[in-house]
Amino acid sequence: MKALSNSTARQSAVLLLLAVLLALLVDYSGLAWRVEHRVADAGVSLLPQEAPQDIVIVAVDEKSLRKFGRWPWSRQIHAQLLNRLKLAGAGPVAFDVLFAEASKTDSIGDQLFAAAIARYGKVILAMGSEEDPRDGKVSEVLPLPAFADATAGIGHTDMAIDKDGVVRGTYLFAGAGVARWPGLALAALDLSGRPRAAEWLGERFSDQGAFLGARWVRDHRVLFPYAGGDGAFPVFSLADVVEGKIGAEVLQGKTVFVGVTAAAIRRVFATPGANAGAMSGVEIHANIFNALKNDAVVLHAQGWFRLAGLIILSLAAALVLVYGRFNSVFYRLCLAMAVSGGLSLLVLMITGLLLPVVPVWTALAVTGILGGSMRIGGLRKNSSRDALTGLCNRSAFETHFGNMWRLNERRKRLLFLLIVDLDHFKRFNDMFGHLQGDEALKALASYLDGKTRHAGDRVCRVGGEEFAVLLDLEEPDLQQVEAFAQEIVDGVQDLEIRYRDGDRIRHLTVSVGCAGMVPGPCHTREELFDMANRALFQAKNAGRNRVHCRWSEKRPRATRGVFAGSGANAG
Repeated sequence: MKALSNSTARQSAVLLLLAVLLALLVDYSGLAWRVEHRVADAGVSLLPQEAPQDIVIVAVDEKSLRKFGRWPWSRQIHAQLLNRLKLAGAGPVAFDVLFAEASKTDSIGDQLFAAAIARYGKVILAMGSEEDPRDGKVSEVLPLPAFADATAGIGHTDMAIDKDGVVRGTYLFAGAGVARWPGLALAALDLSGRPRAAEWLGERFSDQGAFLGARWVRDHRVLFPYAGGDGAFPVFSLADVVEGKIGAEVLQGKTVFVGVTAAAIRRVFATPGANAGAMSGVEIHANIFNALKNDAVVLHAQGWFRLAGLIILSLAAALVLVYGRFNSVFYRLCLAMAVSGGLSLLVLMITGLLLPVVPVWTALAVTGILGGSMRIGGLRKNSSRDALTGLCNRSAFETHFGNMWRLNERRKRLLFLLIVDLDHFKRFNDMFGHLQGDEALKALASYLDGKTRHAGDRVCRVGGEEFAVLLDLEEPDLQQVEAFAQEIVDGVQDLEIRYRDGDRIRHLTVSVGCAGMVPGPCHTREELFDMANRALFQAKNAGRNRVHCRWSEKRPRATRGVFAGSGANAG
């Protein structure tokens, strides 16, 4: 039993270690990125979100295109927009529109727009990037100098599109060679007077400057929850605002995002989770601003935090899987996955850190399958083992006996069976109790098991104090078997298991009955077992602590000489 317990403990330790290592391997390989994205989307969507009440979107929509004509418009229209917003007492204004080139036909409009930007004082303009097709170098596309000098800030409008085409995060800083420009939403947040904690937030990228001016560099990546789908933010047509159709009370104190939503000219991006669908860039910037304002951004755990979190999650879940009280592996697997998912969600809610839970689930599934297989194998093995001695039991003996019978029948070879029985064991049990009796049985079992020499030899416990020994001999010889049986009798005496019987000190001894026959149509396994039992009975009647052998007279002619002159009892 102790050996079985040690084996179970070793298996459990192996499974725990396997779960942790597999989780680390899956996370490092990145194979589960698609599922990880989906799980992250679900977790981020559960974060509490305040309803956006101080953000509005002024849209370049179909109505505005019908009013002002083909896009792009004269900058005078944007100047009029800023004048209306200023009269209404609106807050910071962020344009998700690039104003990088001077108008060739309307320089007056450019001047009016620059003047309106300066007067407003809280305008954020967009910047982007452009790649030279000749050498692949990336340059920054900044607002026209007249606009840049008048504006309160410049923000990049780069979208962090993941491998599955979904925008679920943003880079707080980006730029050509060095990520020095804040995102449009972050730049707008700076104008709101809130302290910027974002300079140290997010996933870092350490190769900045190595490709100065050569490529577009992003830094400080964070995830953000969407406030909702269409209609999450108030959207007003730019034409209505310019014409004064929107009341000042609706715009007063609000942060305004200006961008294109008209289907014919807008660029749309896929969004995750419950908000899955196409969303314009200006709406996404509004969602980023809302998350930053509410401190609701989510960070992917990185470095040592990620490693430690992954180990803790996988170990906690594996403990549930390995030591759970449910007999069903499926139920324990479900519970383990729920525990790891719950812990990950708790960490997300409290700290805003997103731990990788899909690698843990993958590791749990593999570990559960292997653990179930190991358990089934262990149950099968244990079902064929005697719980006290660790030897094969009666059921396993019958199976092996049948296999050896058929093998020797094909080879027309003698099969020998020994029945070993402890002498006066009931008296020993009555005098010393069952605990001492169990120890004696285990000592005998260990001794007998150590006597086997060939692949087919097998020692089994077939009764209370009775053991069966099948011998697989390449060249069967009854004298050899008798000598082997006598070695058992003498060896048990040498174990020095003593007990007091009245005034006498006795040694625990055994009697052995042995029998042999050639399997075939003339014989059955039951005959061989009965012969060995009768031989044991004769050994007991002859005074115990001895060997008696019997054999069948029905045997092939080729083996007759093997039995000649045998049948003597061991003293």
